[in-house]
Formats: sequence, structure tokens, C-alpha cells
Amino acid sequence: MAVGFDKGKTEALEVTATVANPRAFAMDGGGGNAKPFLNISVEGPSIWECYTILNSFLSRETTFSHTQVYLFGEELARQGIEDYLNALIRQREVRRDSGLYVCRGTAKEFMDKNKPLLEMSVAKQYQFMDRMAQVSGLFHNRNIHDYYSTYKNLHSSPTLGLVGVSRGKPEDGKQAAEPLRVPYVAGEVPRTGENKAEYIGAAIFNRDKMVGEINGDENRTLMLLRGDFTVSSFTIRDPKHPNKTVVLRLRQGQRPDIKFKQEEGVLKIYHTVYLEGEFVSIQSGEHYEDPAKQKIVEDAFDRGMEELARELIDKTREKDWGDIFNYDRYYRRELSSWEQWENLNWQEIYNNADIMVDFKTNIRRTGLVRKMVPPYKE
Repeated sequence: MAVGFDKGKTEALEVTATVANPRAFAMDGGGGNAKPFLNISVEGPSIWECYTILNSFLSRETTFSHTQVYLFGEELARQGIEDYLNALIRQREVRRDSGLYVCRGTAKEFMDKNKPLLEMSVAKQYQFMDRMAQVSGLFHNRNIHDYYSTYKNLHSSPTLGLVGVSRGKPEDGKQAAEPLRVPYVAGEVPRTGENKAEYIGAAIFNRDKMVGEINGDENRTLMLLRGDFTVSSFTIRDPKHPNKTVVLRLRQGQRPDIKFKQEEGVLKIYHTVYLEGEFVSIQSGEHYEDPAKQKIVEDAFDRGMEELARELIDKTREKDWGDIFNYDRYYRRELSSWEQWENLNWQEIYNNADIMVDFKTNIRRTGLVRKMVPPYKE
């Protein structure tokens, strides 16, 4: 149901597999209180050697045909995953639409601490979490094909979803949450609950090596700029009442519009993001449902998101992460031959480009309240 890869202690690789327990699903009730799934770890020189070793002590033949997700431990990801990815995509049993994640810490620890409370099958949990990425926008749901196609694209920097084990609080010195910002990565969300598995943020790769990570709001901004965003709720400060908040539920209105223009040897990138949605909450009771006042909220949200986008773009340049926004895929149409594409120094072009991001939000619905009535004053 899930397979994790970590750097081994005595061998090159440690593979952890989450295996369905047939006894737990026995129709005659013979399973009793048997656990629905088991985690088993082996070490070996390669993925498929570990696969063979698994079949030496399990009474059922192991197969990757129904594996929902593959997880790489952080240490292995920073070392490089190309060798392991090549071994996976060549095998017939491995499906390219299986999810691919990076674990903060080790994959083994994450899989051991992952105790789904709402699903009997951990495979179903992983399947549903892929969908939840589209509801929150706070983490990636990339699969093997997504990563591999970006990796082979010559110029883009691949990204993968980030998972981890909850520690119950952010690391020291981390910024507290505030409107529009979700400054947590997996393992740092201040929360309680029995299941310690968390999905938030993204891992950034330079070719096949992990070189950094981004938090929840940065991941949501990344998905908006890429055009991969589906829907999410956003909290902003009330433009007229700074101690209050306004909550919007927004979805992508149309694909982002990206245009290029050369001016005095500098590439200018004009990037427009379109959103539409509705009011969810107006704490102050201000009548923002009025079309004249609605524009105030739209402008405040747009300026806030444009600031987040500029910060993320600057961060990729300062840390030398490269183009994680896939601008190169749009720029490719500006070239006339494969030789030009191969010889293109996109890293330098991206670092020197003047990127202007413009958000255009249209609040089309007010929710179930058309006009907030102010409290009665005697």
C-alpha cells in the first residue's frame, strides 16, 4: 500500500513496506482484533533486492501493483533519488500515477507513526490525502510521472509534497501564523490528535537532489502561479478594521496568463493570476457585499498575494533553487529549434528576469448573507 526509502544503517538502502493484513479483512471474522496493515523494513543494496528479501519471509507474494504512494526520507532525498527513481519506472508493477513524497526525518518513522483514524485501509487514506491537497492548497500531490517529466525537462526545478511526524509546535524562531500566511511545514503544525502524520509544504529539488523546503502559504502561492491551484480559504485583515478579519473561499478562475517581452537585453515576464469566489466571514459586519465596497477587499487581497509571490520568487533566487514555477515551459515557444532549447542558459535568464505578478480576484458571491445588518443600538 505504501513503500518508503531511507539510507540504510548497514546497507545502502532501507525499504519499509506497508502491507495489507488479509486476516483483518477475513469474511468469517477470524481476524479478530488483527491490525489491518503491517509495516516491515529490510535493508539491501537496491530496491529490488529488498523486494526479493521481503518475499523470503512473507507467506504472500509482495507486489507493488497497488502501491498508492512512495516516500523518500530527507537524508536520501538530499543525497539524490535519480538511481532509485530509474529503478522504479522500469518495473512493470510500478504505476506512474502513484504519489511521491519527501519525509522530514525518515520514511520509516513517518509510516510507523501514521495511524489513520477514519479509514481501515491506509491505502485509502493516502488516496484521500491526494485529494485534500486540492482542497487546502497547502501541500503538493505530485506523482511519479509529474516529477519525472519535470526532471527530464532540462530547465525546471522539480518539487514534491512534504510530509512529517507531528512534534506539536513549530521550531524555535519560526514566525507565528497571521492572515494570508501559514508558516508551517510538516511536523510543525501546533495541533493535537492521535495520528501524528502531517502533510504541509513542499520539498524543492535541483535536478534529483533536495535543496530546500517551503511552508504552507508558499506552497499555496506556488500552486497559484503554476496554475495547479483548485480551491482554498484565505484569511486577510479587514481593510477598514485592522483588528478584524475577512475570510474568502476562492478557486482558480482561469489558467494564468504568462507573457514575455525583451527590453534592453532583459527578459520581462508578465504573470497574471485569476481567482473568483465568495465571502465566508466578515467579522466587522462592514457591508462589503456592496459592489462599491467589494472592490476594497479584492484589492487588499490582490496586493497581499502579490507580496507573497514576490517574496517566493526572491527566495528561489537567493537560495539558487532555479525556476520552480515552470516559466521555461512557456518560454519554450519563443525558441525555434531544439538546439536553442538545449543550449539555453535558463538559470541565468530566470535569475536576471524582471517578473511582474498581478492578481485579479473577482468575488462573485456573498454566501448566504446578502447584507450584514449592524447590531441594534438603543
